[in-house]
Amino acid sequence: MSLRLGLLPIAVMLLVFGVLIAACSSDGDDGGNDGDGADATEPANGGDATEPADDGDGDGGGDGGSPGSGNATLTIGDESWSFDDVFCAFSPEESRNDRVSFTLAAFGETAEGVRIQLDATIQDPDEEGRYKGQGVIFSVSLDDVEDFENPSLGWLLLTGFFSEVDPVILVDGKNVTVDTIFDDALTDDVIEEVPGTLRATCP
Repeated sequence: MSLRLGLLPIAVMLLVFGVLIAACSSDGDDGGNDGDGADATEPANGGDATEPADDGDGDGGGDGGSPGSGNATLTIGDESWSFDDVFCAFSPEESRNDRVSFTLAAFGETAEGVRIQLDATIQDPDEEGRYKGQGVIFSVSLDDVEDFENPSLGWLLLTGFFSEVDPVILVDGKNVTVDTIFDDALTDDVIEEVPGTLRATCP
């Protein structure tokens, strides 16, 4: 009995010592973070982590979807719309869609103050992240996002459906260019070919 009583204080001391070690280890695991989690996602290069790499073949590429500003100008016929803030994703991982190899999106306004959305997308049905090649789909659209029932405008390009020309979205580093034919979605004509261009610079 006396042996067991003698070992009891030692066991208690070991237990307390173990708890203290666990607590110290937990305090040291936050990597110097103050608890707000902000440093965990901070780019190591001061914000350039989203800059796409140009491999020289026009296929673009990048390390992360670009969050901020850039610019774009879409001209269709004799009308133009400018956008001062665009988002770009250069891979299926960045777009979070296995079929979407590249996408550019931006919101803006018409001269009348109507809110509009620009979208340019490259889809690869083979889910290989291709920017060009057999079966790759290129689409560009401009839509009124204020009034879906009676929109003030609606322009659309979609490979194989709205134009006899095979449109291609060219991505060269941060620069995006399109020279193609658009269809006015608000008219009754099945195909209304209006030449248009897109010039954009991703963030």
